[in-house]
Amino acid sequence: MKRNESAFLAFCFLFIILSSVATADRRQSISTLAIELERQAVHIAQSSFGHFKGWNNTISDAEQAVLFKSEAFLASCRLFLRLTEEKSDYYSVGFLRTNLYNAFLYLTNSFQDLEESMRGAGVMPYALSDCRSLLNSMDAEFARWPAADNLAYLHTRYVKAVDDAVYMIERVGPGQFVRHAFNDLESLYRYNYDLKRGKDPWKYLVEVSSDTLDKMEEGEMIELTFAGRLIIEMSNRPNRGVYLIEDGKKRGLTSPRVLERFGGWGKVLEVPAEVIQRYPDGDPIN
Repeated sequence: MKRNESAFLAFCFLFIILSSVATADRRQSISTLAIELERQAVHIAQSSFGHFKGWNNTISDAEQAVLFKSEAFLASCRLFLRLTEEKSDYYSVGFLRTNLYNAFLYLTNSFQDLEESMRGAGVMPYALSDCRSLLNSMDAEFARWPAADNLAYLHTRYVKAVDDAVYMIERVGPGQFVRHAFNDLESLYRYNYDLKRGKDPWKYLVEVSSDTLDKMEEGEMIELTFAGRLIIEMSNRPNRGVYLIEDGKKRGLTSPRVLERFGGWGKVLEVPAEVIQRYPDGDPIN
């Protein structure tokens, strides 16, 4: 017994060490990206000032907006870089992924403000595209840190709200995420099968706070059915029927030969009984 306990403690200790190393590596990767992002931000701020200063000796309101947004983005980059290098207890392992990601959201908001002002002034330098690529790379690094309040980690996962509504989270840009509500249980299971995730979507469910949900805009609802698919009740009950969903009805397959005609058991999807029960009976398939 003592030997087993010692082995377990050794495993836990090794896991903590490896997790700390992985966290440090990811943090270093983000810091490296932040250094390059600051360099690009400096270039944008300096080139913007030089460009507008020599343009007809006047600076329009739209151009002035670019100058201020450029400087604001540069300041955000410098602060974010400083936070990635911070060694205080505030950025301990337990809070690093969430606090730093919240800082990343402020950084992406600053970038979006700059991008919008440049679009209004009719200037879109290559450095702006480079900044977007760097921000996307940072987002990918954050996605490796599992946490319910880390939006990057929630991409393509399902989340549950306080009112029991289930959403699919979609990343639409650096630090930008949209939540899509599932219309019903059938929509959730069909979507999960379409992603080739198997028969249990609940493995990908993450419970989040209302504050986390509020950070995401409401997207288009996901409404899907099993029309044209073969389905069977998800249970161990014997003599379960196999049905083809067609024209809003469930049509029972009457024999194994009929099932083979439709592709065999490999084409049959397991779904909750309530999904099958919502369909009225149609003519059996002989």
